[in-house]
Amino acid sequence: MNKLRILSVTFDTPIEPWELRAFRGAVAAKAGYQHEHFHNHDSESGGYHYRMPLIQYKQDHGRPMLVCLNEGIEELHHFFSQPDWTLDLNGRSAPVRIHKLDVKQFSLSVQDKSFRYHIRQWIGLNEDNYGTYTRLTGIVERLFLLEKVLLNQVVNLLHQLGHEPEQQVSLKLLNLKDERWVSFKGIKVLAFSMEFETNVALPDYMGLGKGCSSGWGVIKGLR
Repeated sequence: MNKLRILSVTFDTPIEPWELRAFRGAVAAKAGYQHEHFHNHDSESGGYHYRMPLIQYKQDHGRPMLVCLNEGIEELHHFFSQPDWTLDLNGRSAPVRIHKLDVKQFSLSVQDKSFRYHIRQWIGLNEDNYGTYTRLTGIVERLFLLEKVLLNQVVNLLHQLGHEPEQQVSLKLLNLKDERWVSFKGIKVLAFSMEFETNVALPDYMGLGKGCSSGWGVIKGLR
């Protein structure tokens, strides 16, 4: 069992879903681009850090939210220490204040029971998997592929957060709620909203797949 530290900060100024990327960029600019956890780019090479983003940007009932994991919590002071929290959202000036702040420890673990979750607008297919998916003609085969990819991403999430499972991770898709084309970084990709069951305890608002740091692939537990 691994203790995952989580700090969630919800701000009071509502934003539209398509403004999340602008919110991410504005917060990173305010904190300073030299602090790479805010944007996950490698300042030296100009590329990306291929790691779990420890500062993630979400929405909670229309309000922008930061979800910070482990070391990302300490990094947040680079934003909080700024005298002015007014953000530039693609030309729209948005002064923000804290609406809600929550700090907790979560027991990231593989257990002997199952948990049910919903994942929203998950961009889970890479180029190879997308090619395989589109060539499959049967719904059962397509669902099996999505299930396999999602399972691999959950296992990889555990590894990246420092948890080595002592038992096998299981995952089963329960319901494909939606499949649609979306624009991601100017490219049309498939996004899925699904319900699934796994023996891994996962915190709400954790992200999986592409764009998980900016509102794609958000997980919430089904009560």
